[in-house]
Amino acid sequence: MGIKEREEQKRSARRNLYAPLQEDPIDLDEIFQVMVESIHDNYVGFPGRERRFMPNEYRTYILSHYRYNTLTFQMLARSLHQFTADMQDRHLRFHCDDWIDYRNAAMKYRVRAQRDCLWVTEAAPETGLVLGDKILSVQSMSPEKIRRLLRGTGFYSAEPERELWGGYLRMAASVEVEHADGSVEIVKLPSFPAEEVEYPIEFRKLSADTTYMKLERMDRTVMDRLLAEHEAEIATCRKLILDLRRCVGGDEDACWDLFPYLVDHETDMNTLLSDEGSYINCTKSNCELRYRILSDCEKTLSDPEQIALVAQERRFYLDNYGKGLCFKPAEPFKDVPICPAESAPEKVVLIMDTFCEDEGEQFAAMAQRCGKKVVTVGRPTMGTLDTFDPITVKLNEHMTLSYPIAMTAAAYEGRGVGGKGLPVDHYIRWTPDEIGEDILLRTALEV
Repeated sequence: MGIKEREEQKRSARRNLYAPLQEDPIDLDEIFQVMVESIHDNYVGFPGRERRFMPNEYRTYILSHYRYNTLTFQMLARSLHQFTADMQDRHLRFHCDDWIDYRNAAMKYRVRAQRDCLWVTEAAPETGLVLGDKILSVQSMSPEKIRRLLRGTGFYSAEPERELWGGYLRMAASVEVEHADGSVEIVKLPSFPAEEVEYPIEFRKLSADTTYMKLERMDRTVMDRLLAEHEAEIATCRKLILDLRRCVGGDEDACWDLFPYLVDHETDMNTLLSDEGSYINCTKSNCELRYRILSDCEKTLSDPEQIALVAQERRFYLDNYGKGLCFKPAEPFKDVPICPAESAPEKVVLIMDTFCEDEGEQFAAMAQRCGKKVVTVGRPTMGTLDTFDPITVKLNEHMTLSYPIAMTAAAYEGRGVGGKGLPVDHYIRWTPDEIGEDILLRTALEV
């Protein structure tokens, strides 16, 4: 093929790449207006994160590419995702449906970051990666360079041990890898179609006096079944280990039936919940959206008690319409006494890590209030409990933005867990040794 043919082939490829957005244009100004107003005015966590808010940088990047016909839908979606990720709140999220393939690919490997590299901790054979591989660069950029380009905000933490690289790596076409034998190669990463992610819940007996539960999600139905099948083993064991390392959330009350085995004194559910009330950002937009959602919800209810609760919630938004940040007392909750089970483990060990979040993190916080028999090992959790109650707004036909409108009283008073997570009794820094040995489980067995 001659030079002229190659150049024409390149021009044709560029035209095909950028044509979709030119043929089906969208109102970028409107998208930015909705995003900026939602985050700046309506997102409850904005005051504490204002220094990370840099909309003009993303607007300039997107509009300049659009002006010169070099903007793709993928570039747009990637930029808007990064715009929200800069705020480092897991509950502030950009969403894009499968109208394009952005972030809708299966992530078939996992990594853990250190300052100079990423370590492969899990990998499917079809990725071309193996456990223990060191990723030295992602598309020719070292982790340090990527952090600098993203100003250290793109991975939800400035601590490598706590960084989340999954979203970034989903977009990577290749990585430079150093294998265990010291050889280095460029590994091309194929794109895999999105698939349902498995979050296992399982029970095992590790020894005659030690039982173990792996909880990667809070699922009330599965937990009810496991407790019915293994209640006697849990009650009579000396040590119960609850592995919450990768608990992504789920049903808030899924594991509440475990509390009689965890408490060492009589208490109640309100004490374990420790709800001090919350602060709601009652802007006009938030109140209107929440009121509409509650009204639609009320139409589906038949229980008079539930209808009354929804009506009370609606009244709060009517009374505080447009008033900004307002205190909302703790949710009415019928107190339930919790007494130690007649037969229960002598010690309960929680294994925790950065990837424990939302309802998993809430359960961990409640378990830590159960008394001295509960011990935690591993690393602090994600730190997602400060903000909650998200509202979703449409950016266009295919894209939405979700932002939380509520924060805990602890977060409002500077006592939140954002950026640091729940502390652990026995902190164990992550090292590559964990790839070949479950050091946290070994420690839990030794405690």
